[in-house]
Amino acid sequence: MAHLNKKISALMAALCLTSVLLTGCGGVTEEMLEIRESAIDMMEEGNYEGAVAAFNGLVENAKKVTEFELDILKYRAEAEFLLEDYEAALHTYHTLMEVDKERPEYCYVSVMALANLGRMSDAEEMLDAGVKMDKKLEAPGYYEAKLALAGGYEADGNVDAAEEIYQELIDLGCGNTSIYNRLMLITMDEGDYESALTWAAKGLSLDDDLAVQELKFNEAVCYEFLGEFKKALELFKAYEAEYGSDERVAHEIAFLETR
Repeated sequence: MAHLNKKISALMAALCLTSVLLTGCGGVTEEMLEIRESAIDMMEEGNYEGAVAAFNGLVENAKKVTEFELDILKYRAEAEFLLEDYEAALHTYHTLMEVDKERPEYCYVSVMALANLGRMSDAEEMLDAGVKMDKKLEAPGYYEAKLALAGGYEADGNVDAAEEIYQELIDLGCGNTSIYNRLMLITMDEGDYESALTWAAKGLSLDDDLAVQELKFNEAVCYEFLGEFKKALELFKAYEAEYGSDERVAHEIAFLETR
């Protein structure tokens, strides 16, 4: 779910927004600010390891946690997460909860890390902790946490739990083409292509473009498995005209033209 990775990155970047830091305020020097900006640039370039090392250098000798150190810890947590060092990210978010205050946002990103580690029970508990502080579900990160939880359950083979979460998000008005595509793939794996087509129709009725291309490809695959080769060929050709050809599409079209 590439779009989810982008959402997570945007979410964590939002958590890093702090008040303007002035040179000399609270012992913050021009050099420290330059290192901070350099580390942020490293993150934008994908050098998460280098960014983590730079952020560590800024906080390792701090005798107290100021606004500057809080800011650095938030950026470090984001870099650790994007580095896929989820244990380190969890440790940093735990630290933030202790030295800042418990925020639902910290809990929600921790859910994502725990789900990526396959620690589903811990992820559920952390989600509950976030929701207790965020009863109206208005804090950033709830949606992403639920998606990560569903993805963790899918990876764990617990598709029933994943489906329940996806349906819950739909009921909350958070349904989108990506969620419908996930539900479609689950039912396709179960061999229920008719139900999969129902999910596709619901997804394609929406106006977001998160997973429209995937839905259209999977829709054609469903018709092929249902033996409706003419319809499948029509859909694959329409897909090719809209998105271009690749090895998968060319193979499907060549196969269906012989049916």
